[in-house]
Amino acid sequence: MHYFAFGLTLQTTINFDGVLPSSTGPADVLITEGPVPEKAGQLTRVQRRGVRAKFGRTGEAIVINWEGIGKFRISDGNQIVYQNLGADEGTLRLFLLSEVFGVILYQRGLFLLHASAVEVNRQALVFMGIPGAGKSTTATAFGKAGHTVLSDDLVAIQLIGNKAYVIPAFSQYKVWKKALNGLNIATAGLAPSFEGIEKFLVTQPLDTFPKEPVPLRQINILFPPNSRVSEGPISAIRAPVELLRHFPIPVQLLTKPYLPQHFQQALRIAQSAPIHFMKRTKDFQALEAYVAETGI
Repeated sequence: MHYFAFGLTLQTTINFDGVLPSSTGPADVLITEGPVPEKAGQLTRVQRRGVRAKFGRTGEAIVINWEGIGKFRISDGNQIVYQNLGADEGTLRLFLLSEVFGVILYQRGLFLLHASAVEVNRQALVFMGIPGAGKSTTATAFGKAGHTVLSDDLVAIQLIGNKAYVIPAFSQYKVWKKALNGLNIATAGLAPSFEGIEKFLVTQPLDTFPKEPVPLRQINILFPPNSRVSEGPISAIRAPVELLRHFPIPVQLLTKPYLPQHFQQALRIAQSAPIHFMKRTKDFQALEAYVAETGI
């Protein structure tokens, strides 16, 4: 079966119906099941469902292992071999479309952020911050207002000429129950996320979800409402360090040649679109007012 995500065609026997649109194009990434004998013993900061991922490298291949869930060998920006260690298919889908696919994008030279992205007036707004900063909640508020959520976790940016673009991920995104309640979005009919019963999955229409890169309008780095940070744009020279804080896949990958590439790409992104420090709104009512004002 062929599916489409992050601007690429995936060939796999895993059923992504209802999550990813089908694709008739040639496969860019081949996902197969098989043994992954390579070792992965280095603990990472990547954690899902309470399990910290372990990292390994064999030649040009990257291995990520979530004990009891799955072990994944990612190579050449076009191949994923997975070994099921006891997960159901829904869980495998979740893990494949998160950090595992992030490594594919890393190998293909894209700029990656742990962030959410939304499309507003045919431009992309990116929101990032430490865990709990409000990335997904902010994206959900834009989704409620009728805007497309391009990604809720892993944002891939591509530089085309001197312009930065966000690559749409896929139509499904995860939301905490607390955020849904605060935004008065009914949970009835929403499937629980495989990450836990307090998260739900929102699926946007597959047929209208954008497939082409969306021009980047602005990156916002979120801080708590009572933070002492000064809101507003930061200088381009600060962009590489500030964006590096939000690298979404194992930090073991921050080595040559990627690290110099990151700094060069970050400077180019900052020259293409402003990067702002922004305090999170104090409550859901203020958040929805911000969304309404931004969407004009």
